[in-house]
Amino acid sequence: MLSSCLYHNLFSAKALYFIMKKLSRNERLAVILKLLNMHKELSNQKISTLLAVTAKTVRCDLVQLEKDGLVKRVHGGVSQSEGVDIKKYSLDAMLAELLDRSILNDSMALDSNQGRLIKMKHNVFVLGSFNVDIVANLARFPQPGETLHSSSSSIGAGGKGANQAYAAAKNGANVSFMTKIGTDQFSQFARQHLSSTGIDNTIILESSTSPTGTALIYVSEQAGENMIAVNEGANMTLTDDEIHSAKQHIINAQLFLTQLETNFDAIKLAMSIAKDNGAKVILNPAPYHQRTLELLPLVDMITPNETEASLMTGIEVTDLDSAKQAAIAIHALGVTSVVITRGSDGVLLYENDQFTLIEVLKSAVVDTTGAGDAFNGALVAELARGSTLHQAAKYANAYASLAVERLGAANMPDGSLVAARLNA
Repeated sequence: MLSSCLYHNLFSAKALYFIMKKLSRNERLAVILKLLNMHKELSNQKISTLLAVTAKTVRCDLVQLEKDGLVKRVHGGVSQSEGVDIKKYSLDAMLAELLDRSILNDSMALDSNQGRLIKMKHNVFVLGSFNVDIVANLARFPQPGETLHSSSSSIGAGGKGANQAYAAAKNGANVSFMTKIGTDQFSQFARQHLSSTGIDNTIILESSTSPTGTALIYVSEQAGENMIAVNEGANMTLTDDEIHSAKQHIINAQLFLTQLETNFDAIKLAMSIAKDNGAKVILNPAPYHQRTLELLPLVDMITPNETEASLMTGIEVTDLDSAKQAAIAIHALGVTSVVITRGSDGVLLYENDQFTLIEVLKSAVVDTTGAGDAFNGALVAELARGSTLHQAAKYANAYASLAVERLGAANMPDGSLVAARLNA
């Protein structure tokens, strides 16, 4: 029996099935290597059954492991390559980590009368962009006309939609993510990244005329701040017909989250579908769009930063008092809950005519790129779990404080780390 003692000592068969369905691609690869260390050779069918994935997924995983020199593929199966150090691939540690993320507690409930696990609905639909981030790290930002030498550069995954969906998935939400990319040198990169995130369902559309979106990012090593220029590319070609094709996924969601890096009219249509079918609609109005106010009748909760709140209201947000004035003004436009993220000054909540201030948590800031995305993804995951706005924003604030300690917008931390940060 494959690992029967290990697995069944920890979980029931059904619990294990749901855990395996939650594994990201990298986690699946670690599981396969650990099993090969114990059994030396496995059939593709056995791996498919154990990991609760298709035979095609298994083949793709094994191709990657063989490419990395970790396994040898044989007819109908696979064996471990000689000399592979398996100690760093600890299945026991991985399963413990999955429990720490509360996958069992948050995604399932134990029916004590029936003695079985029941899948619970914490569905989040995220509509948004996928961009390729081209990042240059500099000692400081250049002045106009100035050329500076970059200490390092990189190409990574990004886009507000993809980042927020990834963050929500890392915090235990059942996520469907819809995006649009080009048919270019970056399209396969996009697919590979999204397949490794743990997002439950990705709806990837392709444009034959526009490139995959890109973001050019300067990161100041001195301040840890960033400057970003985005070319939305295929993100802006999303059509009404494509939105209607995903209607059933939108209808099934409890919460609908979007930003403004995709085609505005398509965003508005998707928000209308979500609103009409009882989903709570959350808008992160970034980057600011001149038609943003058109969307507010469809919005239940909005999460601007200080700049976006200023542009929405005409009130220059420079301190707590002006942030409160802006929050009241946004609420007067029809939005029930207002969440203004204020960077190093924390987060301001306005709901039920009451203000709540959440103070920033201490962190070793490395890169603020994607901090807002981390906040929004964690926020929606907690709301889906049933938390109050205050509880969810406090959690999301802590999660964002972990995200800024990492390089790269899409380098999202595990939700299991939040408790320690909150208790520090």
